[in-house]
Amino acid sequence: MAITNISIIILSLLMSSTAHIFLKKGMMTHAASEIKTDDFIGLVWTVGTNPWVMGGMFLHVSALVVWLWALSKVDISFAYPFLALGYVLVSTMAWFWLGEELNSTKILGMGIIIVGILVLAKAG
Repeated sequence: MAITNISIIILSLLMSSTAHIFLKKGMMTHAASEIKTDDFIGLVWTVGTNPWVMGGMFLHVSALVVWLWALSKVDISFAYPFLALGYVLVSTMAWFWLGEELNSTKILGMGIIIVGILVLAKAG
């Protein structure tokens, strides 16, 4: 498998994982935390106009376009297991940028995911 194809897959995963961090950051903002659940229009407006949320939505759409590009180049049975890497990326980014806990159990789980992806990639 060409390194270029794996790079396209990784780019999509990085964009999607970053989108999740942006969405979380947007929902952590003061305005988003004070949303009344019975005010649907206010909820849509507050969330939909939040710059972090808009950035996250843009990144998700962009990641989808890159993912489609990847699928045009490789078998889905090769590409799809890489999606599990998103768990590792989001957890690492959340620890780094959002201060979320990253304990030994989570690190062990991420290691298992990485080993699984390597095994599947070798099989493809």
